[in-house]
Amino acid sequence: MGVYSPGAAQEWWQFGGQGGVSPADVADFSLMLDDAAASHALQPFELDPSENILPQLGPWQRWRFPTDPQFRSGHPRFWTDINHDRLYQATESFLFVDGDPTTYIERRDLAGIFYTIDLGTQVPVERFVFFPPEGVSPESDEPFRPNYILKSYSLTAAKAETGIMQEELARGFVWRGDGPCCPLAIPLGYEERNADVMTEIAFPTQYLRFFRLIAIPDGFTLYGDPIVTRSAFAEMEIYGRGFAPQATYESQVIDLGREVNFGQVRLAVSKWRKDGDQLLPSDGPTRAQVEIRTGRDDTPTAYFGFDDLGAHVEVTKKQWDRLIPLETRGATIAVGFRGPVAEDLQNWSFWSLPLEGSGQHPRLPWGQYFQLRVQLETDGLWEFARLDSLQIEIAPLLADRVVGEIVLAEEPHPQGGQVRVPAGARTPFTYDLGVEFASADRIGCDAVRISAPAEATFRYLEMGDPLSAVEPDSLLREASGFVVFLPRPLHPSGDQRLRIGLEAVLYGEAGEFGGEVFNRHEPSLLQRVEGGDASAELGSNQLLVVASAASTGGVLGDVEAGNGAFTPQGDGVNDLLSIQYTLFRVRESSQVQVGLYALDGRPVWQAPPSVQGAGRHAVHWDGRDATGQLVRPGVYLARVEVETDQGRAVRLQPVAVIY
Repeated sequence: MGVYSPGAAQEWWQFGGQGGVSPADVADFSLMLDDAAASHALQPFELDPSENILPQLGPWQRWRFPTDPQFRSGHPRFWTDINHDRLYQATESFLFVDGDPTTYIERRDLAGIFYTIDLGTQVPVERFVFFPPEGVSPESDEPFRPNYILKSYSLTAAKAETGIMQEELARGFVWRGDGPCCPLAIPLGYEERNADVMTEIAFPTQYLRFFRLIAIPDGFTLYGDPIVTRSAFAEMEIYGRGFAPQATYESQVIDLGREVNFGQVRLAVSKWRKDGDQLLPSDGPTRAQVEIRTGRDDTPTAYFGFDDLGAHVEVTKKQWDRLIPLETRGATIAVGFRGPVAEDLQNWSFWSLPLEGSGQHPRLPWGQYFQLRVQLETDGLWEFARLDSLQIEIAPLLADRVVGEIVLAEEPHPQGGQVRVPAGARTPFTYDLGVEFASADRIGCDAVRISAPAEATFRYLEMGDPLSAVEPDSLLREASGFVVFLPRPLHPSGDQRLRIGLEAVLYGEAGEFGGEVFNRHEPSLLQRVEGGDASAELGSNQLLVVASAASTGGVLGDVEAGNGAFTPQGDGVNDLLSIQYTLFRVRESSQVQVGLYALDGRPVWQAPPSVQGAGRHAVHWDGRDATGQLVRPGVYLARVEVETDQGRAVRLQPVAVIY
């Protein structure tokens, strides 16, 4: 458990810092992360140019596509040319990277050998070393040194995974072409007459993630096919310096011992620069961000086996551990074998949006359990950010359950329970909310926030059982919704139901009318509204609405440009033209260009291009051309163009300029 500060309802769970939970004590996974350099804090691992990186990484995964269901992005991997059976028995594939030069793998008379190392993330590296073991080969009775020195090789690298497997996949992991197989994008070293027992390839320090060592054939079979006659590696080693551009930490599942609501998060982050042996404060290009997810049981993972029909059956982690693992890359579907492992989205939330500043609210569902993910990023080789401590505000549940559902005001029982609305049209809705209290010690709430897919306006409020009209204490408008402050609280000994009438517009194909309840004296302690059966009088049992098919024919609605006449003569009347338009079903990355054109197609004025999402938008024009001069009287065309994943859409609207 963490450390709690006293308060009427709120408490603080602390991670790191003086008196907080030690990051090392609850660590589950880390990559290029150091939890020992500074007491009870997290910072990136500093690479020492004299220390081999590889033994410090783990857990290592075999295969390009690991079959281990516990594999996650960031686990280092090691794979070879044909996924050689012997190489992948037990832990043999890791003998190259275990830091022990007495362990080795010997291979003889093979074509097109290559080995790929994935560090899991980009790392600032500058040397790659490999060498054969000492002693004599038990297979050939020849000394490993110098007989097993790799005479011809190629070393290449890549920064990212994109495109790294095309040749391998196309050739089924077996190279059948002329010359060495499958080099990566960045060449680091090439040698045809290598005689060094300790082969060292030095290169300028650079950020790299993947390395591929290719053994170039140095002999031929009786049939004239090129082969590598002998190969043995005791170790492959990688060296670097500075700080990796990204370090990652993920905690174990943390049990708070009781169900709580999660409030705001406080971060204490310091920034540093390494200058020789000195560590100096810095304001350099570094960042720290935190993600949180919450759960209602003790594991965010769902485990499956198979029934006698081959269908998935959920099992406990202990049961799954007893099932037969998949020893090969093929999938065995039968009773007694392990099935897939998946995220448990029924009892666990998604990861929150990244939090970078203190005082932010992740808006997470209530739960007894949670996990932390920390990422420390830098754009400088010797700059880094340190997470000194983190505090999470927690409080008892306001209610055991808060349930909401929404319908069209004119259709309380939609067909099939699905609420369909015309896109782009202002539509009246009915939103019912009910709270459930299992005990009298729940705090209750006196404020409700409605977050609509786009702008929304409040119409009326009803409370009680039966419902009756009441006036809110006050209203607070927000960017995409509003907050209603109730005249009396929802409480175990009082009202437990309310209805809100509202109007809203849907611009996308679907949208959720999210809700939160809280108390006005503690607005940071929120409890989310869950979609469900809040009222027998409504029949959707959900907070989701979808656009009717007939209303979503395009991504760009009609363009409106003032009232048709525009008089930019500086008298303060009608001096700005408002060009308004609506985007439907577009992503946040949609590029929008608005401009004015003469009737012969000549561009007169262009607004700066912008990236916009679905919704109602407006751009203003002052009647001047690109040079800043007032345009002549006449008729012009307002033109709106949007580039989306569905193609390009253009709308025109005539504008009359009058003086």
